[in-house]
Amino acid sequence: MDAIWSTRRYVPVSVDIDLLTVKGKKILKAASVKTKLVKQQQQQQQLEQLHQTLMPQSQQQPQPQIDKISNHPLKVYCIQRLPVIQLVGQCWCVMGSRRPLDVTFRDVSVNIGKKTVLQNISGECCSGELLAVMGPSGSGKTTLLNILGGRLQASGGMVRVGGEPLNKRMRRNICYVLQQDIFFTDLTLKQTLTYTALLHLPDSMSYQDKIAHVDYIIDLLDLRHCQHTIIGNVMKRGLSGGEKKRTNIACELLTNPSVMLLDEPTSGLDSSTALSLMSMLKSFAEKERKTVIVTLHQPSSQIFYMVDKLLLLCNGQVAYFGETWKVVDHFASIGLPMNPHYNPADVILEHVRGSSDIRSRLIQTASKSSEYYSYETSPSINSLHYVHHNLSTDLEKRHWDEKCLNCKAQDPCLISKGIKEVTVRIDIEKDTSVVREEDDSGRSSFSEETESSPSESSATTSTNGTCVEFTQTKRWTTSFFTQVKVLTQRNFQVARPFILSRLNWFQTVILALIAGLLWFQVGRTEAELSDIQGWMFFSTTYWMLFTLFAALQSFPSEREVIMKERASGSYRVSAYYLAKMIGELPLTVTLPSIYLFISYPMMMGNNINLYVLLTHLVMLLLNAIVAQSVGLLIGAVCMDLQVGVTVSAIFTLFTQLFGGYLATRIPPWLTWAKYLSIIHYAFENMNIIEFQYGSIYRCLQNNSRFPGCNGGTEYIPITEILNERGDNQPVWLNTTVLVIYMLLARLLTYLVLNHLKRSQ
Repeated sequence: MDAIWSTRRYVPVSVDIDLLTVKGKKILKAASVKTKLVKQQQQQQQLEQLHQTLMPQSQQQPQPQIDKISNHPLKVYCIQRLPVIQLVGQCWCVMGSRRPLDVTFRDVSVNIGKKTVLQNISGECCSGELLAVMGPSGSGKTTLLNILGGRLQASGGMVRVGGEPLNKRMRRNICYVLQQDIFFTDLTLKQTLTYTALLHLPDSMSYQDKIAHVDYIIDLLDLRHCQHTIIGNVMKRGLSGGEKKRTNIACELLTNPSVMLLDEPTSGLDSSTALSLMSMLKSFAEKERKTVIVTLHQPSSQIFYMVDKLLLLCNGQVAYFGETWKVVDHFASIGLPMNPHYNPADVILEHVRGSSDIRSRLIQTASKSSEYYSYETSPSINSLHYVHHNLSTDLEKRHWDEKCLNCKAQDPCLISKGIKEVTVRIDIEKDTSVVREEDDSGRSSFSEETESSPSESSATTSTNGTCVEFTQTKRWTTSFFTQVKVLTQRNFQVARPFILSRLNWFQTVILALIAGLLWFQVGRTEAELSDIQGWMFFSTTYWMLFTLFAALQSFPSEREVIMKERASGSYRVSAYYLAKMIGELPLTVTLPSIYLFISYPMMMGNNINLYVLLTHLVMLLLNAIVAQSVGLLIGAVCMDLQVGVTVSAIFTLFTQLFGGYLATRIPPWLTWAKYLSIIHYAFENMNIIEFQYGSIYRCLQNNSRFPGCNGGTEYIPITEILNERGDNQPVWLNTTVLVIYMLLARLLTYLVLNHLKRSQ
């Protein structure tokens, strides 16, 4: 196991960890992290220097420990044994305080076809700062934000977060707040945040801790008064615009991200609400040492001067990058003075939208600015990145000291007098290596680096046991079972208004009564055979249409929410799809059952057979579930609802015409089409069940159409009734075909959803 060196020389140490528990749950197993020894002749001297640096003068010197392999003395610093930590108090400490991360980007370019959207965009935003990206419409603000969030691949340049290249692991430290407030409109604010927390927060946290964390975020953003209000939309009154925007931010703050990206958070808000929102973001960035980057279109002067740094874009290029309070002097220095009584944001946007000569002057001045290029030539600002790549230069140390340690807000969990931060990442099944970091403030830390694996996890704590961070390095923060369970609960909650809709229940009951009255106690003679078959065909057709068109609207209506959650890596496609099927199953089952239990007994009267009734129910529900599967498939393929309705209309008309009741004499060259009709199989099964296991039917005394009745037989032979419409396939075969139809449609739907996810 190779040692990893920091920018300062040190001797590797041994850190023994007994047990770290959170409310009685074991988080870390006993482990020992060791590194290789350095040269023997320098070891004792380096140990003494390290000891003097880490230990206070008043504290008793620790007794040296002897390594059993090399027989050389070793000492344990910062911690000897971690205490049992009870996580109480504010939930933010339960989640831990993430390591502050700076965002740097250099020469970022984006080409879409032959069009250049962004060209050589460079800049930086340190932790504790608020960076605003401004520019006219079409200047590339949202595109740049998508690149910084890892949602769009740049054509050139690089983006670093915390000194490391932007990858999937680093993306977990970034939250992206979209311009549109996309939610399920029938859920309340508290329900929305709760389901988001259950999906994003790790399984190691208890349910009570997650709910407490949700309450903390609600109080943090002053949403307590509206937590039980539905999100609402144009048709349903719910949250106000400002409350929706804060809810959008709250969903992203649940995971305590180090970097926040917000796309025009003030759009659609009045000036007072916009100022309040930006003040909250500014305060949050300073107090929590978060890196906050926002795009603004035309802010007020109060909001403008609230921003620490400004990145001004013009035609996809940098027109200005630097501190906000310097922008007035900068424009004046190039011959573009501003009236002190005007809003600088309005003036600079007018210049950016001005003549081509002014735009060229701004871009050329920005490209030659020494402040602009200082960020381009500066190294990455994360010392762990230097350690990993064996970089050790005075420039790097100077950049770290000036950029990272000079932040406006200091994290109390990381920097506090007498507190040494200890970071230990442990993979039980793999060797580990220790990193020690030290700066001029006396802050020291140990960290271990390993290759990422599905089983890796990490924990961070300070020696006084006040702050703890648990970081999952798995691809998903929650298990497949948890995702399915939470999504099923949410889908049922979303579908609940439709399931419990009085209109749907009224419609079902009235329809069942009409059908029962229309076929009320129909006779058991040859003349009433077509009436019985008409009820069966109507029932299968209606519930096919009902469930298919209900499922058709599922994906298009949820598309934006699912795209938003999938982009943030909330859950697997398979978990969402399985939960979708389970969550909507009650709707598919409940209403057809109510219809059958009302209409069928009214039709049969005293001749009702319980076995036939229950078997009819199974066939009717299977037919509805197959239709739902087809509706989900059409809805997934045709995200445009109008196109989906057209395709569904063609399919339903086709399956009705070839269902076996409307047309019995099908041309020979079209007989194959009936095997594609789902109604054909359900209708045929109901015929077999009704006539084979139900009541017998009397022949007409004269002019019977069944040959078996001509010999004086009183009852119609069952085989002749079934053969009249070609119902000669066994029930098990028709049922098997319907099940295969359902499985195939659902499998194709999953493949379509997975393909859409990859393409997006």
